Amino acid sequence: MGHHLNKSMNKLNREVLFPTPVYFKDLDNSKELNKYLFKHIKKWYKSDPKGEIKTNSGFGWHSKTDMNDRKEFEPLTQELFKMAEECNKDYGVQPKLGLGNMWANINPTYSYNKTHTHPNSLWSGVYYIKVPKNSGKIFLEDPRPGPNTYMPRRLDKLPKQLWRVVAYEAFEGRMVFFPAWLPHGVDINMNKDKGEKNWRISVSFNFIQLPDSIENYIKSKKTKHEF
Repeated sequence: MGHHLNKSMNKLNREVLFPTPVYFKDLDNSKELNKYLFKHIKKWYKSDPKGEIKTNSGFGWHSKTDMNDRKEFEPLTQELFKMAEECNKDYGVQPKLGLGNMWANINPTYSYNKTHTHPNSLWSGVYYIKVPKNSGKIFLEDPRPGPNTYMPRRLDKLPKQLWRVVAYEAFEGRMVFFPAWLPHGVDINMNKDKGEKNWRISVSFNFIQLPDSIENYIKSKKTKHEF
């Protein structure tokens, strides 16, 4: 992709390269949807209390990853596909998308999710169903090795573009999308309420680029880097 700078630069100029898109959207119908999802996820949890061990701590529950194939969760998958298309359009990409996998998370008190990525996917994200107070933020980490090796001291407050880790509060009914290669995790749930009241419930997912869109891209595109 070509990019030409102006020939005359008598003053200091700055460009910000290699930005990482992170998308947020709140659903209008989230209250009723979350009530419905909570009922079915709780039923699933009771039928399979061990779940799977992935990035979740020993306290947290991670469902099997076939949630997108279960009919009872179609109302949510439909909303996720809508937002995935919006993200593609905004980002300027046009691959045909598939929902590779999807799973539920229940994080009770003192549970968390370790830093991780999702290989072989295009978009990853989360939808929040139940978020008690102080139940943990999602954090995103700078994936580049350079900034983590050396960061000079600054006299003023660092702008967000230079933070190594950015954490976001979770809100019920909110969808968050980001590139699947971006390292991310979830802070410890410090809510001290009793029983289900301290549960932080969310749904995570991965969108994949379907094969036919990859073939079309190879046939129709040539990538150039010009300076």
